Amino acid sequence: MVTGVACGLQNRYGAFTRPGWVRFPHVPATSRLAVALAVGAIAVGPSAARAQDPAPPRPAAATPRATEADTVPPVSPLGALVRSMVIPGWGQLTVGRPARGAIYFAGEAASLYMVFKSHAKLSVARRAEPPNEDLIESRTQQRENWIVLAAFIAFLSGLDAWVSTNFWDFEPTIEVPPDGSLGVALGFALDIP
Repeated sequence: MVTGVACGLQNRYGAFTRPGWVRFPHVPATSRLAVALAVGAIAVGPSAARAQDPAPPRPAAATPRATEADTVPPVSPLGALVRSMVIPGWGQLTVGRPARGAIYFAGEAASLYMVFKSHAKLSVARRAEPPNEDLIESRTQQRENWIVLAAFIAFLSGLDAWVSTNFWDFEPTIEVPPDGSLGVALGFALDIP
C-alpha cells in the first residue's frame, strides 16, 4: 500500500478495490431505493406535475385614476426632514413608513442612552483621586463619539424622511409576468405633466 497525502482515505480503506463503492467507504455507488424512486417517477409521468402548471394569466383589472388628494403627501419634504431631525422617525411615521421610523427612533434612543452613560463614566473619572488624565481623555473621546453618532442618526433620519416624502406616491408592483414565463416583472407608473 502506498502512503502519502495524495493517496488519502481511498487507498487506506481500499475504496477502489471494493466493488459497489465509490470514493468513500460509506457512500455506495448505487442504491436500490434511488433506482426504485427514479423508475417510479418515470412511470407516473407528467400527470403528477399538473399542480406545477402555470396559472392562466389574470385579466388586467381596471385601476382607478389617482386623484390629486392621493398624490399629495400629508407633509412637505422639508417638513418631514425637520420632524425627523427633531425626533428621528417622526417624519417617516407621518408619511406612512412606521417600520423605518421605528428603526431610526430605536437607533437614536440607543445612542442617546450611550451619551448619558459615557457622561456618567466621565464624571466618575473626573472625581477620582488622584486624577488619571489618560482615563479622563479616553472617557471624553467616548462621549464625543456617541454624540457624533446621535447627530448622524438624526441627520440620516431626516434625509430618509425627505426622500420618503418625495417618493410618497411611488408604488412599485412585483408580480409574475402576465405571459406566464419564468421570472419576475417590476412595474411602476410615472405621471409626467
